[in-house]
Amino acid sequence: MDKPPSVATAGKTARWKSVAGSAVLAAGVFAIGYGCTGGSAPAAAKPGPPVTVSTQTPEPPSKVGTPPPDRDKPSSAACATRRRPAGWARAENARPGDAGWRESFDTDTSIVAGYLDQVSAACGDTVGLHLSGYVSTASVTAYRMGWYGGAGGRVVWSTPKVSVTASPVKYSGPPTYTAEASWPVATRIPITEDWTPGLYLLVVRARPHDAGDAIPLVVRDDSDGNGVPGSGSSPLLLQASVLTYQAYNNYGRYSLYYGPKDQSGKRTDRSRVASFDRPYNGDGYQAPFLYDIPLAAETEKLGLDVDYTTDVDVDRRPSQVAAHKALLIGGHSEYWTRRMYDAAVYARDNGTNIAFFGANEVYWHARLEPSPAGPDRRMVVYRQAAEDPLAKSDPAQATVLWDSRELQRPEATLVGPAYGELGANGGAFRVLQPDSWIFAGTGVTQDQTLKASLGGEYDTVKNDFATPKDIDVIAAAPILFSGQPTMATMSYYSAASGAGVFAGGMTYWDCQLTASCKNHETDPGTSKLLAAMTDNVLRDFAQGPAGKRHPSTHRPAPAARALIGSAAAQSDVGIGPPTPAG
Repeated sequence: MDKPPSVATAGKTARWKSVAGSAVLAAGVFAIGYGCTGGSAPAAAKPGPPVTVSTQTPEPPSKVGTPPPDRDKPSSAACATRRRPAGWARAENARPGDAGWRESFDTDTSIVAGYLDQVSAACGDTVGLHLSGYVSTASVTAYRMGWYGGAGGRVVWSTPKVSVTASPVKYSGPPTYTAEASWPVATRIPITEDWTPGLYLLVVRARPHDAGDAIPLVVRDDSDGNGVPGSGSSPLLLQASVLTYQAYNNYGRYSLYYGPKDQSGKRTDRSRVASFDRPYNGDGYQAPFLYDIPLAAETEKLGLDVDYTTDVDVDRRPSQVAAHKALLIGGHSEYWTRRMYDAAVYARDNGTNIAFFGANEVYWHARLEPSPAGPDRRMVVYRQAAEDPLAKSDPAQATVLWDSRELQRPEATLVGPAYGELGANGGAFRVLQPDSWIFAGTGVTQDQTLKASLGGEYDTVKNDFATPKDIDVIAAAPILFSGQPTMATMSYYSAASGAGVFAGGMTYWDCQLTASCKNHETDPGTSKLLAAMTDNVLRDFAQGPAGKRHPSTHRPAPAARALIGSAAAQSDVGIGPPTPAG
């Protein structure tokens, strides 16, 4: 989200300003107690050496109609490549759960903070944990996310005492404004057969009853159960959006959105290169709780077998996507590399369903770069082609909006809708097509409203050249944004291959399933209906190309003004920022 001012509407400018206000508040906190570390772990007595960002590497293009070649091999460990039997997720979730991970939703990194040296691992790997803090030791507990009778997690591994030292954060300064911790390894964690593949949180606690600092990790199934080495054993593939987590991560006072000094709309000191070699903080910290963990819980609640990956892993091994029946994307997968985009398009065009349970998806182009700690530990997003050193010789390398002049690959060509806005308060989706298979068994009626359902950012079907021609808008939320009528949409289309593509149209889809949205009160009836719709999509997409069972036809939403004028209640219309004076 958050287009730079040069391409922003008045509403976008207001959004940049609202984030800047948060930065001012954060800067005050830093000044009070946390020095240069970003309000998390303490600074050492002396600043660390500067970060050096080396010459950046071009992304090789993919041949049209072929998947990008894998640039990494799956694990060869016997325990990582062993195929999992059908029904493994149901058996896993029958094990005793533990809800102790929930307390870590509100970041608790002021005493101890940490990060891992990789975003994913497979059985047989060893993961390095890096810690810094005000205490000498801390405990670490690994929770696997899932259903587990409603507990949402299971303790898989723990250790009561890991050494902690106070370490500095390094800075590159201009032009990339990169913050990087590069702390020493506190302990190495072996990933054994006890670590069932899935989405994990490693919670670091300075004291036994602390909420703790949660660090996400995906444990992969690197078997060839889907016919391709490293593709896993399950029909569904859930892609954790770690690039988006990192974009919003402001640990060290720098994120891809703002820096500590320039609070203007220009954001001149925001990071252009963000590092995974630092803890998550702020919105980047809470992103997995809001957007990915609820989807994992709902999928495993149904007893559906699901493999887990990250967007970094898809960039490394694109072949895994087309090997699955469906790719699942959570509430906010905003940053995509070219190889990710190409892999998803290839998979869709070869029968793989895609479900976007969110909005503001596939919005910014990002590149991956190594750090001294290893490959793919930095993400590059300049936002403006004029700043990007690779864009000068090859505009296709520019880390700008996917629908920009340089890239000309609008997100709508894949997702269906395009990005709308952020900041529409209130509002409710209205059922437009109750006969859609996505509403099967829910009993919804024509024009029924999903009370208080609109939340976060939203997408909208624009019916322009980039929109799939047979898109079916099944529900829409009327919005008056900056004085202009518009709407958010839920949609579905079927591709020529038979693949189905669903788009939920709002970033708060997933967190409403568990009533865990930030600053948004969830209506119980809406939560139940969204869960039923999610279940219909998940069950159907797990069977293979949904378009063969449910071919779409073009059914557009009413005009935005008509949708607003026919709203049953004023509260059903979302209201965005007012039109600026003058």
